[in-house]
Amino acid sequence: MNSKTPSIDRRRIVRQLRDVIDPELGVNIVDLGLVYNILSGDGKVIVEYTTTTPGCPMRRYLQQQIEEALSSIAAIEEYETKLVWEPDWTVDMIDREVEFFAHPPPRAQMS
Repeated sequence: MNSKTPSIDRRRIVRQLRDVIDPELGVNIVDLGLVYNILSGDGKVIVEYTTTTPGCPMRRYLQQQIEEALSSIAAIEEYETKLVWEPDWTVDMIDREVEFFAHPPPRAQMS
């Protein structure tokens, strides 16, 4: 990392991403397990994320909200969002501490 570039605090990025709420479920994208990876170096951050379904109508909205969250962090000079489809998102990726949903998703059935 370039010593002239301010350090990017990964915890700060996660805190900002917790302000991005999935409007259909009413829970932030971090606790939903939608953020798969945060890569950073030399003032650039890449957030790899997914949506609850490939046809999610909120895909563009979530991208805009993630970009807004990243742009609010002064240490980030450049950012990129990458929508990824692997692994497939499942409700089992939701943080177990999440207790409230605007619309609770069904849990996977045990076979």
